Amino acid sequence: MRVTILNEVPEDPELSVAWNELVWRMEHPEVFFTYQWALAASRAFRESLHPLLFLMHDSDQLSGVAALAIDLNMPKRAVFLGASTADYCDVLSATENRGLTLDALLREMKKLGLRDLVLANLPSDSSTLMELPRVARSCGFHRASRAAYECPVVEFGNEQQRKDLVRAVAHKEREKRGLKRLGMAGSIQVTHANAPEQVEQNLKSIVHTQVLRFLATDRVSPLVHAERRTFLKEVGSLLAQAGWLKISRLEVNGEPIAWNYGFRFGDSWLWYLPTFQVQHEDSSPGSCLLRLLVEEGCADASLRRLDLGLGGESYKDRFGNALRRTCYVELSRSFAQCIANISRQALTSNIARFPRFEKKLRRARDLARALRTRIQETGIAAVSEHLFRRLTGYFKSQDEVLVFEAPEIGAHDPLASIQLSPLSWDNLAEAAIDHACDPSALRYLMRCAQRKKLGVASGFVLAEPARTPVHYLWVTSFDGFHLSELNHTLDCADPTAAVIFDCWTPVKSRGRGHYATAIRQAAANLQREGRKAWVFTAATNLSSVRGILKAGFEYRFSLVRFNRFGHPVVIRRDGTNSLP
Repeated sequence: MRVTILNEVPEDPELSVAWNELVWRMEHPEVFFTYQWALAASRAFRESLHPLLFLMHDSDQLSGVAALAIDLNMPKRAVFLGASTADYCDVLSATENRGLTLDALLREMKKLGLRDLVLANLPSDSSTLMELPRVARSCGFHRASRAAYECPVVEFGNEQQRKDLVRAVAHKEREKRGLKRLGMAGSIQVTHANAPEQVEQNLKSIVHTQVLRFLATDRVSPLVHAERRTFLKEVGSLLAQAGWLKISRLEVNGEPIAWNYGFRFGDSWLWYLPTFQVQHEDSSPGSCLLRLLVEEGCADASLRRLDLGLGGESYKDRFGNALRRTCYVELSRSFAQCIANISRQALTSNIARFPRFEKKLRRARDLARALRTRIQETGIAAVSEHLFRRLTGYFKSQDEVLVFEAPEIGAHDPLASIQLSPLSWDNLAEAAIDHACDPSALRYLMRCAQRKKLGVASGFVLAEPARTPVHYLWVTSFDGFHLSELNHTLDCADPTAAVIFDCWTPVKSRGRGHYATAIRQAAANLQREGRKAWVFTAATNLSSVRGILKAGFEYRFSLVRFNRFGHPVVIRRDGTNSLP
């Protein structure tokens, strides 16, 4: 067997044909195994991964393919090129040639000086798993293996089973109620897009809704990163040309509210990237779309299954009637490393048996990551000083918040050159994408998304003429507002009083007076509605105080929180126009 090693996936039509012929000779052909998937991954992730493509030839015929990659942070370790994007990954060959293909791969890896190989998302019914123990031993690799994911599958079965399945999904209460609620808003239909020119127009909506869904649940979507969006665009275009793309949309009165960025490959339909508009969450639009796709699949005799893919979402278990399992295999030439891999895998498996303990460990891990992120942002000295202040503050501390009221603002205000507009969902999605590498910005946007979803306040954005957002703020009723800085709730007898809060300027827009412009415009808008505008800031935040004074706000009073051995007391200090 002759082996050719390439450091890229070449754009070669002949290789594409030969590669995909091998895919169809696999035990279970998958769209994730195709040449198009590997080419899209190599294009999208070239900044973080170096492709390492092994092509095995037998008598000048392509008989095996291993699409791997080298992580730039771990140059002696190889992984599947599609590991971070594919539900299933494997080494390609006809079943009867798998042992020879694996043997050739591992021997070439040794020649290249590679020490480790990680085979993630390997189907448990793959012949690779059966051949690997023998081949690994003969090539001097030690093996650690564990169960990874359980992927629910909707198997359509025969004609009677399809009828039973349609009846079963029609009686699922959540989707039944959701479709009824959506039906009250207008006509419901499912449409599909599969042409190359339809990829980009659908992808923008899918990305925005997915990013917002994550923000509203206090998470950051991988799609905020450019390489992920590039991958979806590349793979969609390539698979559309091959006839394997199938983007499904649930529409109400012609407006899409839920999507599945999916694929039709052979007799399988892939539920790959589903998403829905967060403002319709009460109607379960994602689950409603899945129900309608199951019914559509049952009516298509050429389809054998709808694969719901990776992910432990509970709704998948409610629809799935079968499971496909994957394995995570680590090969290492170092026995010590293999023992470490086995120990880590055993620890992970045992912890998973105790959900409460696992939850505490995850929380501790998240805290450690947050601490590491803060150290990277501000430096270890600043973090140490902050922790010291928090510790000493428990025994004795004093915090002061200054409260200001807006003056009367005329109709022709000199600070009204930039427009203050209501904060939209699109604003939040675009901001998350623009600030994907700024953890503090993403934390702010998560707060915004959750607040907007609950409808507990009104958000606004200040945008330059080019529509670039330069400042964000929120407005709500003064009475009952909770000051998190002091853990104190405000009270006010005036029902027209409103407070401007949670203001934020992106780093690249700071130092230009946008904060003063934004709060003054917000105050002017409130006054036109017959309301009084207030704003507050910590007494130690001098830049904020300067911005408030620049906007013309007048100091009215301060709230001071004294803490002695964990017992806080908040007092009010009334003032005149002069600051304390």
